[in-house]
Amino acid sequence: MPAHAVPQTGLPAFLEKHCESCHNPKKTKGKVDLSEMVNSSGKTDSELLIMMLDVLKGGDMPPEDEPQPSAGEKAVALDALNVLLLSSAAAPGRGNLVDHKTLFTEPTVRRAATPARLWRMSPHIFMQYANGLTRSRMMNTDGGREGGDGMHPAFAYMTPLHTFRDAAGIHLFEDATSELLFDACWEVAGRQLSEKGKGMKPKAIRAILMANPPTPQMWTDAIQTQFDLTIRREANAEEVSGLMALGEKTLKDTEVVTAVQTVLATILLRPDAVYRYEIGRGVPDALGRVRLADEEVARAISFALTDSGPDKEMLAALKAGELAKNEGVLAQVNRLLNDKVSQPRMVRFFQEYFEYPRVVEVFKDKSYPTFILAEQRITDADRLVTYILDEDRAVLRRLLTEDKLFAISDGGLGNAFFKSVVQKSYLPDYDIPSDWDWKGSQPVKPAVGRRSGMLTNPVWLLTFSDNEKNQAIQRGRWIYMKLLGGNIPDTPIGVDAVLPEAPHKTLRERMEVTRLEYCWRCHQHMDPLGLPLEQFNDFGRWRDTEVGKPVVTTGEIDIGDPALDGPVQDPYEMMTRLAASERVEQVFTRHVFRYLLGRNETPDDAPTLIDAHRAYSKAGGSFRALVASILTSDSFLLRTR
Repeated sequence: MPAHAVPQTGLPAFLEKHCESCHNPKKTKGKVDLSEMVNSSGKTDSELLIMMLDVLKGGDMPPEDEPQPSAGEKAVALDALNVLLLSSAAAPGRGNLVDHKTLFTEPTVRRAATPARLWRMSPHIFMQYANGLTRSRMMNTDGGREGGDGMHPAFAYMTPLHTFRDAAGIHLFEDATSELLFDACWEVAGRQLSEKGKGMKPKAIRAILMANPPTPQMWTDAIQTQFDLTIRREANAEEVSGLMALGEKTLKDTEVVTAVQTVLATILLRPDAVYRYEIGRGVPDALGRVRLADEEVARAISFALTDSGPDKEMLAALKAGELAKNEGVLAQVNRLLNDKVSQPRMVRFFQEYFEYPRVVEVFKDKSYPTFILAEQRITDADRLVTYILDEDRAVLRRLLTEDKLFAISDGGLGNAFFKSVVQKSYLPDYDIPSDWDWKGSQPVKPAVGRRSGMLTNPVWLLTFSDNEKNQAIQRGRWIYMKLLGGNIPDTPIGVDAVLPEAPHKTLRERMEVTRLEYCWRCHQHMDPLGLPLEQFNDFGRWRDTEVGKPVVTTGEIDIGDPALDGPVQDPYEMMTRLAASERVEQVFTRHVFRYLLGRNETPDDAPTLIDAHRAYSKAGGSFRALVASILTSDSFLLRTR
């Protein structure tokens, strides 16, 4: 958990005057001790800072019966807390710590840029290389499901829950994964040379394997071929010379195949084969920013929109010098966005944003537990996303309000057993009759109840459930953080966050315990957003009763936005209001930024976010326009050192 030193500001004096009497080692009201912050000698974590900012902004502290701080004192304390929180906002899962209003307020000076960095290739990119080189499905390419995704362990993800997996600053190669990476690259090179792939080998590889001994030209051709296949550029003379020397040295102690395998694997292990270089080149501008080199631009665009390096058209644009200007970059971005090659990467954004692939982790111990058909649900959700993306209008609004869904969208029910399972356990969750003709037109409106976008889709509802009930709190947390841009601290250590067992009570009734003062501080932001989704059961099926009682679907939105806040009667009213909100669109823009940039936004990125949201709105809610704006922004193309 990020920890940050308390600055020498007015905050310690404020805490000593207004807070320490109740929050000290002897009297830790609310289990909070602020004595170290008062002394400016300790450190505090982000969770405590979030809580403090929340209660001060809301006027919950100091209590009404205690002396209240002046407006000036409170402003100083809030400014100090914001400074501390901003220093932790770069961590995955902490992006919402940056003040939302600041991010959408035009700054005096536009200074957006990204620090120069090396960014580890994602497993998806490495898999494309490996599978392409070996002409096989050597590694899994199913989109990277959480919970047993088949990824090679050299590219294991350790991303915190609820965040995007491909974050630039957290996936590094340490000793264990470096050794695994060596093994993976050695295996890839070996498969390139295996007899099974003999007919598919590039000409230069076939030629050098048949030589005894290989000539310098054969080594050069094989090295250049591997560079072209893996790094998508020509090797320079120094690189060719060094690799040729390695091959010749190895050949003295072994046979040709092993020597060639050594050279090919060495190229696969090069830093520019496993890392994305984003350093920039040229003379810094007045703000200390340099533009990415043209070849870096080509790779950055390609990896942002696809899982492979620059294609022939991109390389041609690079050679022609077109990527030195934003117009040329925009042309290539739009070309890829209008090509199916970018679809997997764009769909994966929505998978990670809505988190529905985590449905594979849900265990059910009652009500047909073995027939969840998680992969089928993911496929159907992907089809809905693709359907909306293909039309590319009002994308977010439709994802939150679409009253149709896909079911068994791959067009068939297979054998008789699978068909019986689907009719008994799958279609009812989608409120579709068991005798429905799945070969008909899709998407389809449910026959019972209503739907309103992804948050009422059975796969999302099932994802945010546990073995026998809904997870209304987690659903509300998702809405508060992913749609409203709010902050919810993690559950404090030592808190037993378990609802009481009460078989005859509804979940809403059992959740009354969260209204205790210590709990409600956070639950007031989550519970009223998650409870309207009680309209559906833990498999996502529409219902009007729970444990024999009418389902209550009321809730409330409260984020400090007069255009958005207020009570809601049901999930449909809530989704409609959220979908029409400018703030929700802006928060969505922030998440797209994080996905494409591999980092969280900062106040300097305000111009990029403002322009991207404007482009989205001006184009009628076009996701392509939003992405194109971000990928041609200073945040994406410029670097600081």
